[in-house]
Amino acid sequence: MKKSVIAIICTLALIQPAFADFKEHFDLGQQYLSNYQYSGAVTEFKNALRINYLDNSARIGLINSYLARGAYYANNEKNWQKAADDYRSALFYMIYYPTANQAKSSSQGISPVTNNLNRCLSVLKFNTSPQSRFETAKQLRAEGNFAAAAYEFSQSLGDKELIKDSYEQIGDIMKLLGNAPKAAEYYRRAVSVSPTDIPLRLTYAKLLDKLDQEEAAVEEYNYILTRSIDNKDVLYSLERIYKKKLEADPSDSDLTSNLGAILQKQGKLDEALAYYKKAEQLDPSNINTRINVGTLYQQKEDYKTAIVAYDSVLILYPDNLNANIYKAQCLSALGNGKEAQEAYKKVLALDPSNTEAQNGIFENAKKAMSVNEYIDYVKKNTSGQNVVNLLYSYGLDLHKENKLDDAITIYNELLKSDTTGEIYINLAIAQNQKGNYNNAINTLNAANSKFPNNSQILTTKESIEQEALNNKLAKAGEFLDNKDYKKAITEYLKIQPATVESMLGVASAYQNMEDIPNAIEYYKKALALKPTDSEIAYYIGALYADDERYADAESYLNKALTLNKNNAKAFELLTQIQEQNKATALNDAIALYDGQKYDEALTAFNKILEADKNNVYGLYYRGMIYDAQKKLTDAITDFKKVLELNANDFLILNYMIAADYDTLENYKEAYKYYEVYINSTAPDDEYKQYAKTRMEELKPYVK
Repeated sequence: MKKSVIAIICTLALIQPAFADFKEHFDLGQQYLSNYQYSGAVTEFKNALRINYLDNSARIGLINSYLARGAYYANNEKNWQKAADDYRSALFYMIYYPTANQAKSSSQGISPVTNNLNRCLSVLKFNTSPQSRFETAKQLRAEGNFAAAAYEFSQSLGDKELIKDSYEQIGDIMKLLGNAPKAAEYYRRAVSVSPTDIPLRLTYAKLLDKLDQEEAAVEEYNYILTRSIDNKDVLYSLERIYKKKLEADPSDSDLTSNLGAILQKQGKLDEALAYYKKAEQLDPSNINTRINVGTLYQQKEDYKTAIVAYDSVLILYPDNLNANIYKAQCLSALGNGKEAQEAYKKVLALDPSNTEAQNGIFENAKKAMSVNEYIDYVKKNTSGQNVVNLLYSYGLDLHKENKLDDAITIYNELLKSDTTGEIYINLAIAQNQKGNYNNAINTLNAANSKFPNNSQILTTKESIEQEALNNKLAKAGEFLDNKDYKKAITEYLKIQPATVESMLGVASAYQNMEDIPNAIEYYKKALALKPTDSEIAYYIGALYADDERYADAESYLNKALTLNKNNAKAFELLTQIQEQNKATALNDAIALYDGQKYDEALTAFNKILEADKNNVYGLYYRGMIYDAQKKLTDAITDFKKVLELNANDFLILNYMIAADYDTLENYKEAYKYYEVYINSTAPDDEYKQYAKTRMEELKPYVK
């Protein structure tokens, strides 16, 4: 079977340039390539190109290295992925990286290399759709395989949705590889596809600036300024460019005035004014400079000086639109409402569609009129949607300034014009801020019936209801904090429907009044509203414990632990109650024993031992009952168990066991326990003396 072999396409290297560092890398690249050390050759030729990106010999050496390594991967290792990446990289340096003239020298080799790449991709069953190639390119770039990535980005241009991003990505890679002119070319292409992408245009502008293409850079910077106000990065770059231009032509008044405008936008007002004055000296007839001076003083809020500057223009050019509009703004800022109105009217006579003048007239009217007068004024002087826009904008401003009554007046005026529910919502918010909770809810209910698909209406209603609830809880909480418990209870009970918080508040008030039954009742109501709350169950259990209703306490404490096994307070209290119950039960059983009520006592001790089979006192007293009832075998069993658990505190039981064995005529066991007893630390009393005597008597029976 014939094997498929991928050909190596090589191009003769040209004579290398002379840079010292470049030469070192270039020579190493040649050496590695001649010794078939392809990866080393790729690295060194790439290093050489970073030093001199235009060197054709290093580029060709790099292409040859990629081709040779790609053929090795394909033919020797059958690593089609690595081979494909190397062919991609070679094609990038053959087609996209070089100048047009350089690319021509490699044109004959492009077709065979492309065929080799396609054979690799075919083996890999590579998806050649634009989207697939774009995703592959992103992965290659992430791996640092920039040349192969750029080639794949160039292959994704078939999808119009990917053109801008592909061009931008290639531009980024060109810049990373040090080929700034090619990077600029691809950024320009990306900008032509997406001209409103400000970050992209800024990247492009900076690169043009770096390439000393100042006019093109200024054009880009100015465009960016029209879309993003006072971009500091752009303003700094423009300042540097214009200062450089002025060094070359210091008598250019336009350049001087433009630099002043740039400094003004940066907030360097005194420095800007100095350039404006210099521009006026260079060209006294330049009215734009005078207008700029006016805007500078206007920015400083020195409106009178600004008006002087604008008047100096208007004397010569009374119909200058900018001078008229800026003067009107200054008059309005000074509070000269009538003069400002006349100035705005003059602007509208010159340009009836001038929105700044239209807005200025209405802004002046706001200052001079009450809200109701302003509403009538707007209705008379404009129509349609303009009425709604002007009034709604004013209403929002009044709302932000917390002039709630005036805002509510305007919102109510506009309700019939509301097509989305937004005005209803703002009206409800203002009403709620005024403390008119019921009005706010009624407004939102009306809005919901009119705009049932507006989810924000319900969200706002929930928010206002929660806020109202919080206010009521806070009011009741103040009475609680001030120990006015009856008023606190009254306020909490006003909250309808009842909430967990209100019921807890009532319960807490009753608890502080030491009214335990009512406290428990309202804690139970809170728990019914929130049945998964372990803390509430604990509170109920604790109150039952305080009231010595231990069975009920245990029930709720167990519930608290069921809901939250980590409830430490519930666990601790339950443990205390259980220990207390045990002690009480034991004391009651002992009292029955002491009263010689052996049957009742036996029942009580059996119950104790059912719960705790190792309770030594339960075992001891049950043994004593058995002993009294002459159930000696049972007594011995219990006594022995006690000794297993606590021999030191019950030494007398050795005597009791010995005596019971003696009665049962089991003399051997009796002798053994008498002996243990007389050798113990028990007092040398009559029991010990009897044990010694009895041991002597039993000796014949134990041999």
